[in-house]
Amino acid sequence: MKHKVHGAAEYSMEFEFDCLNLDMTLNPIFVFSTKLVRSPRLRPLIDRLYHHQKLLTDFDAKQFVWLRNVLVLNQLLMREFRLTNRVVEMLPDSKHWPRSTRVILLQCIANMAVSSDNMDVMKMALNHIVSRLGSDDEMEIVVAMQALTNLSINIRKDQIQKFFPVIPHCLNRLWVRGEINLNALRLLVNLSCCPDMVPYLLGNKSVSGLLRILDTDREEVLIRAVTWILCTTSAVDALNLTYDRISEHNLDPFHNLSLTLYYSIYGPKGREELETQAKHLTNHSNKDVASKSVRLLETLANVPPFPTAGSHLNRL
Repeated sequence: MKHKVHGAAEYSMEFEFDCLNLDMTLNPIFVFSTKLVRSPRLRPLIDRLYHHQKLLTDFDAKQFVWLRNVLVLNQLLMREFRLTNRVVEMLPDSKHWPRSTRVILLQCIANMAVSSDNMDVMKMALNHIVSRLGSDDEMEIVVAMQALTNLSINIRKDQIQKFFPVIPHCLNRLWVRGEINLNALRLLVNLSCCPDMVPYLLGNKSVSGLLRILDTDREEVLIRAVTWILCTTSAVDALNLTYDRISEHNLDPFHNLSLTLYYSIYGPKGREELETQAKHLTNHSNKDVASKSVRLLETLANVPPFPTAGSHLNRL
């Protein structure tokens, strides 16, 4: 099953699953609505797929489709009981509540954002969710990222300014204690699937060793990393983005282009490393990784090389 988001790049069914948060077993509102459905299959299936980080088998995928249909019914029930609006209304005051209650409320929003019919109501809470990324509590940050991942499936042009502050948080948390942070990477995939968001993304400050995300044995990380770079490069190609068009989004006080994400990926050194990594991955045993790497190389060939130092003198 293939999908397209904003025409930027195709992604496999697995990435749709990233946007359906399965931490609902922790959510009292979800448990309440599940009891209304009273299905003997539902709870065991949720427990089995809970925090599932591996590529799903065909059987699991079919089970997930069934689960998703049940969740849609749950969302209808929650709207019928006006729980959706009430949860959003409680969020501004919840920052003064106990930690466990704040996390549960954020989890409710993350779960409710699974339904596209809830999006307009849920996105009213965007500013408050983004502010939780600055929390001192790790769990609150993780759940806020999950909620933002669900809310960023289809970003409209008029919502870009609300999602823009999310980018530095994602990049700063891409590496946590030497490990790639899947929560940050998932959110970056969704952000890059909105081409109009990509100039903002590329103007942000990069992180050390960025392209090491492609050098991993963890397939669940690798498939997302390749997809993120592919979506970003597809937008650069489709929108004919050069640094001149991205420079206005450079957040460095001195506008140092070498510090930007754009330079880390498409600058001379970064591009050479990216091409080398992508060529190596075209032979990967995972067909999805291999095919995306081939497309990445093809798309990258359409992106003009970064001007070398002193090249501007040729125009004098």
